[in-house]
Amino acid sequence: MMPSPISFILPLKILQSMITSSTAVAKLAGELEWNAASAYTVGQIVVRTDFGGRRVQNLIAGTNANKPEDDKERWYDLGVTGPLTMFDSEVSSQPMAPNALTVVFRPGAFNAMHLAGLDGLSLTIIVKEAPNGAEVYRFDGSLEDTEPADYYEYYFSPYKPKTEFLVTELAPFANCEVTITISNPGSVARCGMASLGDQVSLGGPAMRGAKVKPKSYNKIATDKQGKTSISKGKTARDISIRAQVPIAEAADVVDAVEQVNGIPCTWIGSDLPNLR
Repeated sequence: MMPSPISFILPLKILQSMITSSTAVAKLAGELEWNAASAYTVGQIVVRTDFGGRRVQNLIAGTNANKPEDDKERWYDLGVTGPLTMFDSEVSSQPMAPNALTVVFRPGAFNAMHLAGLDGLSLTIIVKEAPNGAEVYRFDGSLEDTEPADYYEYYFSPYKPKTEFLVTELAPFANCEVTITISNPGSVARCGMASLGDQVSLGGPAMRGAKVKPKSYNKIATDKQGKTSISKGKTARDISIRAQVPIAEAADVVDAVEQVNGIPCTWIGSDLPNLR
C-alpha cells in the first residue's frame, strides 16, 4: 500500500469566546504568589499575577528581590496554565487540573485534530455536530504507549506514556462542539497543545532520508572554578523531510506552504502510525 502524501494541519485560531467551559486552574494547591522577601527552596513553584499569571520554578535556594521575569538564572518560566494556553501552539505551556482536565469548545469546521503534551492515564474526545446534537466522533482510550515485544518486556519493561494523539479524515461541521477530557486520578492532568483545522495535502509521499532531531534550549555554564551549572530550558524537535511532488502540482504546493509561513502547525509525514 502506498503511503499518503505529506500533509499539515492548517490550525484554526481558538478564541476565549469559543471555550464554553474548562476545569483548568491557574495554580495548584500550595502554590503562592511570589514575594520579594520570601526565601524559596530549589524546585518551589510560585505564581506571578503581575506577569500575566505565569508560574515560575525556583532554581537557586534563598531570598532575592529581583522579579522572576528579570532573573532567568534563578527562575524557570513554566508558562501560563489557563484554558486558552491549550491552543497557543506551544507544547510547554500546559493547562492543568487536578484529577481531570476537561475543555468544551466550539471551534468551527475542522477535519483533523492533533493533541500534544498529554499527561494523564486516559483520553476521551467527543465531537458533536452541534451543541446538544448527535455525536459524530468519539474516542475513549488509554494513554499508555508501551508495546512489549515479548513476555519479558510485558512484565518488566517500564511504563511508557502516550503524549500525542492524532486523528484525521473527520467529517467537518460548522457548528460543532468538542469535548476533550484527560483523566489522571490522584494526580494532575495536562494538555500542552490542541491543534484543530483543515488537513492540507502536499500532493506527494515522503522520500527516504527523513530526519528528526531533538533540540534543547538548556543553558550550560562553567565558572572559573570549573563548576558546571545547567539551567533548564524548553525542548523542541527539528524535522527535515522531502516529498516527491508531481510537477503539475508544484505551484499549488508552494501556495499551500505559504499559508503556514511563520505559523506553528502539525506536519504529518506519513499515514503509517509509527511514522506520523
